[in-house]
Order: sequence, then C-alpha cells, then structure tokens
Amino acid sequence: MGFPKTLGFHTFVFTSWVSSIHLLSASLQPWEPVAPLPSAPGQCTSFFLTNDQSQPQMNELSRKDVTNALSLVNMILGLFSIFCSFCKKSRCASWMLLVSFLLDMAVRAITRHLNICSKLGAELNDIAVFTTFGLASALLLGVDGPLNAFLAIIYVLAASFRLCFYSAGIPLTYQGLPCPYASCVLASTSLLTKGNTFILSCMASLMILFMIDQSYYPRDEILESEKWKKMVYLGGIIVLLLCPFSLTAFYCLMWSLSYIFFPDVLWGKAACLRLQHQRN
Repeated sequence: MGFPKTLGFHTFVFTSWVSSIHLLSASLQPWEPVAPLPSAPGQCTSFFLTNDQSQPQMNELSRKDVTNALSLVNMILGLFSIFCSFCKKSRCASWMLLVSFLLDMAVRAITRHLNICSKLGAELNDIAVFTTFGLASALLLGVDGPLNAFLAIIYVLAASFRLCFYSAGIPLTYQGLPCPYASCVLASTSLLTKGNTFILSCMASLMILFMIDQSYYPRDEILESEKWKKMVYLGGIIVLLLCPFSLTAFYCLMWSLSYIFFPDVLWGKAACLRLQHQRN
C-alpha cells in the first residue's frame, strides 16, 4: 500500500523547511560581545581572542553549522527513503528524494552566498549526496530479483564514479549529469508509474549513461540566476506541499528532463554570460 498523502506528512515537510530558514536567519544575527573581565595592571590578557577578533570567527562558525545541519537533514531524508524502500513504500521513498532534490539546491545556494568553504562541510555534503542520490535512489529499483539488484549496484557505482572522479575544470560547468537530477528523474518516474520496475530499469540505465558520460552541464545556480528560474524552484516547493503526487512528479520530471536535454539553451545562458563577463 502506498504512503498516504496526509496532513501530518505535509506538516513534517513544512516544519523542516521552516526550521532550516530559522537556523539560517539565526546564524545571520549579529553576535553581541561579552564585556571583558577586569585585569590587574601589568597582567597579560592577550591569551584569548578579543571581542573584535572573535566576532568574525563566531559568525563564520555559526554559518558553517547551518550548512552542515542542512546537509545532515538531507542525509537523514535519504536514510528515511532507504527505510521506506525496504518497507515496500515506494511512494514515500520517492517523495523523500524529491524533497532532498530541492533541499540540496538550497544548501548549495546558501554555501555560495555566504562564501563558506570547509573540509568538514564538503565531506559531509558528499556523504549526504551519495546516501540520498546514490543509495536511496538505487533502491527504488528494488532488490527482489537478480537483475534489479545488479542494476542497483551499477547505479550506485556510477554515482560514486561521478562524485569521485569527474571534475570539469571549466568554470560554471559540471562533467557528467549531476546525481540529484538523475535521482529526481527516477523518483518522479516511480511516482508516475506506481513503481513499475521495467520502466524504472530503463530510466535508470539511461541515467547511468548520462552520469558517466563526459558531456558538460551548466551549474544550476537557480536561486542566484534569472527570475524565471527562481519561479521554477518556488513552483517546485508549492507543488510538493500542496499538489497531488502525480502533478508533483510530472512537474519535477519535466524540470529534470529539460536540464538533461536542453542544458545550454535553457539553463546555461546565464552561466555563459557570467563567464564572458569574468573574461572581459
């Protein structure tokens, strides 16, 4: 039996987004320094950082904590999707992946906007991407038969290969199809076909080829690009929270396929203009 689309589940998704926004707004609040302790004349007090020195570091740490927390939420959604796949609730598993698809874009946009770069954050994000868009997406194929299990293993290996070894070396571009878009296609197809394994296997095979292909795709900086792209993202959130499963899946599927088959015409125009502006 599929996962029912209840008010409680909508409340859970909405609460997650509100909590993420609350964490971000809290991190951007100015830090109020604490008055220094009085010291005796001639006593050295420079062992600890002063308020002026510690304030930027505290702000930077709090911002890193926000992005790390969002990456952790993304990984938890992937783990929930894996659990739902093992419980034969493919609709719930697919729904979690669509939520992660939108959340991953928000995490990357916040990271770029705040100019945050840390080794821990990058590693945590890679683990979250592999868990959600690699393992959880592959389990949508099912492991009932040897062929489905073999294809799921190949999908996980392709996602790992794409994450570890593909680096475009060209500004504002990806080499190989990004894993979140491949996952979005599988999750949307699963919802539209009610988990038809044959159609999912065919679609997964195509996504594997796109991920290991050396074609170039523009960076999807949707939240920092043209207004119509921001409206596409906002529309994804609206249909995710308010619309039926079929309409949500169709919307996300058309979004992902447009990025796969028309990367430069639709999604790469702004990236090309920024690259030309940087060169000039």
